[in-house]
Amino acid sequence: MKALLGFLGLIFVFSRAMANDVSAYIVNGTNVSSATTYPSFASMFVISGASYSNYCGATMLNSQYALTAAHCIYENFSNMLNTYIIPQLLDESTYASAEKARALEFYFPSDYIDSGAALWPNDIAVIKLESLLSSVPDYTYLLNTTINNSFSASETYIAIGHGQIAGNVSGGTILQQTNLDYVSLNDCRSKYGLVTDKQICFGGAQSGGYKNATCSGDSGGPVYLESGSQYIQIGITSFGPGSCGDASSTVTSVFTDVYDYIGWINQVINGQEAPKYYVTTINGERTLVSNIITANSESGGSINPIILAVFLLFRLFKERFKPIKKSIFSPTSSL
Repeated sequence: MKALLGFLGLIFVFSRAMANDVSAYIVNGTNVSSATTYPSFASMFVISGASYSNYCGATMLNSQYALTAAHCIYENFSNMLNTYIIPQLLDESTYASAEKARALEFYFPSDYIDSGAALWPNDIAVIKLESLLSSVPDYTYLLNTTINNSFSASETYIAIGHGQIAGNVSGGTILQQTNLDYVSLNDCRSKYGLVTDKQICFGGAQSGGYKNATCSGDSGGPVYLESGSQYIQIGITSFGPGSCGDASSTVTSVFTDVYDYIGWINQVINGQEAPKYYVTTINGERTLVSNIITANSESGGSINPIILAVFLLFRLFKERFKPIKKSIFSPTSSL
């Protein structure tokens, strides 16, 4: 039975215990001069009345779907109910006048584990928006579909975000960027142990007392591989040391590997997956509905197959009366 999670627009803070030595979260960053340098980047805001907060990064897949980390939304019920996506936000202080769209549906893999002890495997999510963002074209060509666990340490990798800076303190309002150094899975496992081949690890050059890194608030945002005049997204910010940019750590940032989820992303966009949560209006109130069913009625399990079938039939019925759209990308296509 579906669980209705209505919160009547009230914001509350949902906290989760994490492992002592890691936290989900740009250190030694520089200002991004133009948001168009990284055109797919987007910001996730919680906006409720006059209250607002930028809490995670994201990237746009197209005008109605955004890519982020699962831990940014998992069981953050009020956040989901009040989430807006803002594309190409260079300066956070201009959020009010920027084009934005409200989140409608939330997807993440059924095998995502929201646990620091497990190092957040399958930490990826897709958000469908209530309305189209007119300024956003199809950016799926900026996702990595060709490199599978064969990254070179000699390439240029850049992470961007509006998160905290050195020493886990707040920075300014301008989007930040920093270069990262690729760390092999074997070396990463010597640090964290449980890292899977669906995750990518990075260290960073040291400047002052900190190494280049992502930090709190950068979660869900991208790490890009510089490829000619383009920046190809290879990962989604997931976690790093509890102290951002820890100079003693060989690994300062761990990302979800986008390559391994191209097929799943494609299924979500084409209506072949049911959302884990979605927003509906009941008696005039926006209400969050959960599709997650477990034996003990708690979140975190698999989708009830009956709910999945009904939802997919409903989506199929709606799509029957829309223009036919081609699949926007293939797991085997080249960039």
